Amino acid sequence: MQNLKVLILEDNPFQLMTLHQMLNACRIFDVLTASSLEAARHSLAVRGAIDIAICDLYLDTTSGLDLITELAQQRHASALIIQTCAAPHVVEKAASRARREGLKVLGSLTKPVSVSRLNQLLQAYQVPCFNTLGR
Repeated sequence: MQNLKVLILEDNPFQLMTLHQMLNACRIFDVLTASSLEAARHSLAVRGAIDIAICDLYLDTTSGLDLITELAQQRHASALIIQTCAAPHVVEKAASRARREGLKVLGSLTKPVSVSRLNQLLQAYQVPCFNTLGR
């Protein structure tokens, strides 16, 4: 797997830790974790842009949509995985919004997350190849 930088936004400590371990099992080791929107903002300010954001839509104090919007507008991420237990129409609405704002939506993870589904979504991420010869 490529060297990816991934940010996880999840306010449940157990789910955050589990997802982090799953990413490590998928050979992703550059993982930023955040349990709140403010923690995510801080991580991005310190560590810079990421390849993929994994965002829970429902947080205790705010919505994951706020981070999705910021990631797109500030070009902090290339791709998004939505993690949620929300109804499919809610997930699709969030995915459509993210696409409109310029993020590549890799898909969604339902809770509880399976490592096989996570790996499938990670495999869908491809870094754009730019031909330096202009062809």
